[in-house]
Amino acid sequence: MERDEKKLRGPVNGKFRFKQLPNGTVDKSIVICTICSKEFSYHRSSSSLNYHLNAKHLVASSQVRAASDPEAGASSQPRQTALDQAFKHEMTDRSPETRDQESMVPLQHAVAAHAIPPQALTQLARDWLREDTPNFDPAGVCVGSGDVEARLFCKMAGSILAGGPFFTAVFTELGCTVNWLFPEAAEMGPDGITLVAEVRGPARCLLLGERPALNCLARASGIATRCARLRAMAAAAGWHGEVAGTRKTTPGFRLVEKYAMLVGGASMHRQDLSGMAMLKDNHVWASGSITKAVQATRTVCGLTSKIEVECGSTEEAREAAAAGADMVMLDNLPPRELHAAALLLKQGFPALLVEASGGVSPENLPQYFGPHVDIISLGCITQGCPVVDFSLKVQKPSCVPGGPARGAVAAADHRGLP
Repeated sequence: MERDEKKLRGPVNGKFRFKQLPNGTVDKSIVICTICSKEFSYHRSSSSLNYHLNAKHLVASSQVRAASDPEAGASSQPRQTALDQAFKHEMTDRSPETRDQESMVPLQHAVAAHAIPPQALTQLARDWLREDTPNFDPAGVCVGSGDVEARLFCKMAGSILAGGPFFTAVFTELGCTVNWLFPEAAEMGPDGITLVAEVRGPARCLLLGERPALNCLARASGIATRCARLRAMAAAAGWHGEVAGTRKTTPGFRLVEKYAMLVGGASMHRQDLSGMAMLKDNHVWASGSITKAVQATRTVCGLTSKIEVECGSTEEAREAAAAGADMVMLDNLPPRELHAAALLLKQGFPALLVEASGGVSPENLPQYFGPHVDIISLGCITQGCPVVDFSLKVQKPSCVPGGPARGAVAAADHRGLP
């Protein structure tokens, strides 16, 4: 029981424990808040468990509270730029309920957003807008530049929100403002249609940003949702390792997709060819042997970069480890053969990191969990990943002043959603 609680401590701040049944066994699918004894499914995202702590018991990181409070340190901090709103929401005109939720964003997701260089956000937003409107915007004539409000709806309950900084950057570039009603990494629902954000600005500018912003948000949220579910599977199985993405990303969109992995709780793996040396079969064949490939690559990597070698057998992995590789990827090995190979490698090279890859899917992922496997990478995190369905609807003038409470959308508000 003590060991189980230790595994749970990381994602939920040590404030939850597994449910103990009357017969003395432990139900690992249910966790209980140690403060109020409320029960939750352990398959829920850690962000939703953290939200319970934050909203109900005010158990939050002081760093996150300080970063979300516009009055804290206002005299010494310069006024934020428009792009800063991609990371920190304005809190002054929000309801207490909304402020409570937004001021308690889990630290890991706040840090993930702050890792995006502001200039990269600006450049991406400009590139996407230029691609979508390279010349005139004929439809802009019929709507003009009068201010309007549009509402962002999520139409897939249980989805994880990701991509807010990029969505905001697109509209900031067009002189519009975004008012988020949910924080990054929040789980949408339980309603089938959920009001997520409000966008205000000149009509023609708002409509210029609609499709690029929605494309980004839908893609990022889909990846984050898949990652969160894969991580939940690993946590439920008590597996110690990392579920990771790959470099199989959409050209020109890697920053968004890697960021979405972080929000969903998965490892990004290497960012690019410069981040870590991975010697695949083509490298080995071109250089002559695994040993030669590792030794030559080490002369450039030195002590600053890891070297990983793709291996198709235990013998190849042993050669890679003996040559000085930091990691081996056991590629396309059936689960039983994989676990046997991982055990042998750990016995001979305890510090070696073992990665499983090739043929792994959300359906068979549990077969790859094992005590000697450190990383499981899946190309399907980005390739073929379903997107989350969002819709942005401009409100008629009579609808703008009012509006439903967060998450509760009246039938009239989403009538006509595609």
